[in-house]
Formats: sequence, structure tokens, C-alpha cells
Amino acid sequence: MRNLNKSTAIPGLNRNDAYSIFIPLPPLAEQQSILFALEQQMAAADRAKRAADEARNELRELPGALLRRAFDGEI
Repeated sequence: MRNLNKSTAIPGLNRNDAYSIFIPLPPLAEQQSILFALEQQMAAADRAKRAADEARNELRELPGALLRRAFDGEI
């Protein structure tokens, strides 16, 4: 790929040179399989983020809840 950089002082890439590069793609079925796996992973990451946000919110409320219980004589 270094032979594609034809500028002198500032690295660059000529659009026509980039368009002439052949990039093999997997068959459509495999692309769809990859997409499905990525969507599953993104959904898992979203669930983990929501759980972390909920836990953080619960931790923020904890000191006040503990103080209320202490003043009420529960602990």
C-alpha cells in the first residue's frame, strides 16, 4: 500500500488509485452471518451498559437510604 502514497510532503491517497484496488468480500450469506453476530454483541453491550447505569444510580441513592434507615432506627 505504500506505493499508493504519491504526495511529497503530506501523505495522501489519490481517489482513482484507491478505486482501482480490488477488495474481496465474503459471500452475502457470510456477511449476513457476521452482521447477525455483531448485532448480538451490540445488544449485549447495550444490556450491560443499562445494567451498569442502573447500578450506578442505585449506588448514588445508597447513602441517603442508609441515613434514613439509621435515623428510623432500622440499622
